[in-house]
Amino acid sequence: MKAHRLVLASTALALLLSLMLAPEAQSADCSKTCVEVRREGSELVITARRDPIRAVRPSISPSPTPTRRAQPRTTARPVRRRNFSDHIRELLPTGSFRTLPNGGALINEPLLVHSMGCVDLRKSLPILDTTVELQLHPEITWSWGDGQRESWSGSATRGAHIYRRAGRYHIEMRCQWRGWFRTPHSSWAPIPEGIYSTAVERVELFRAHVFFTE
Repeated sequence: MKAHRLVLASTALALLLSLMLAPEAQSADCSKTCVEVRREGSELVITARRDPIRAVRPSISPSPTPTRRAQPRTTARPVRRRNFSDHIRELLPTGSFRTLPNGGALINEPLLVHSMGCVDLRKSLPILDTTVELQLHPEITWSWGDGQRESWSGSATRGAHIYRRAGRYHIEMRCQWRGWFRTPHSSWAPIPEGIYSTAVERVELFRAHVFFTE
């Protein structure tokens, strides 16, 4: 009978402890610094937050027997400190390009283009007591101005386009990044899409002149 009562008492104690600890286990735990990455225009805003450390402050309670003078009894009372947070801004490189030849090109001949700045980006940034690792991969979309479009993925930076009619054209290069981030204590998470830069340049295409000589 004593063993049976001991088992029941142990079970009740375990159930009570599980009920007391359940809310704390289900709450968000940022004891190892939580990191969030979002975009604002052409910038990445990296925010880090760490939960406050619980400290104990002794409190004095009166003795339960006022007729007898006794030493005050102290109990531990949890005190929460203020939150720790920080944020940094990372400006992405601005994409640009140049055309060859510079002064214009002939129709039915390739116009060479060379993009700059729109390349793979890998960085490790320190924040609070951790580091954030960024990986971004670009994709270039060209609007040639003659109704044709083209996309380059990865690290492609050089190419060409052929125009069939003489005239002035506006070339637009749109560079868009997609990527992920992680910390030493977390797995890879996607960075919100919509990070891009745009560059525009005007070119003039000429018709080849034919000369007859003897």
